[in-house]
Amino acid sequence: VALGGLGGRGAADDDEEEDELEDDEYGMTDDEIEDFESKWGVEYDPYFDEPYEESELPVGKYKEDKSYGDRRYENGEVFYKDEATGLFYRQGSRPRARKFWNLNSS
Repeated sequence: VALGGLGGRGAADDDEEEDELEDDEYGMTDDEIEDFESKWGVEYDPYFDEPYEESELPVGKYKEDKSYGDRRYENGEVFYKDEATGLFYRQGSRPRARKFWNLNSS
């Protein structure tokens, strides 16, 4: 999330943040971003489309969903937990397919 100019940040700080984003092991490559934009017809936005580790989540009071581990913060932000990776995705990023009923059990 580029916040250039806010809080006394300079261009050097923005460059460092971009480098960190490029080194993110969960981030998308330029080719993946291009495929994403082409497939879905929307512009890639790391604010929504990149996952967050627990340590990167906002500080503040939140309610945790007991079934899924999702977090709903008092300020209205919602982060959905990916069960497979333990990473969090901001509400509005990617859909989560969950099976609500086990249809194979009798």
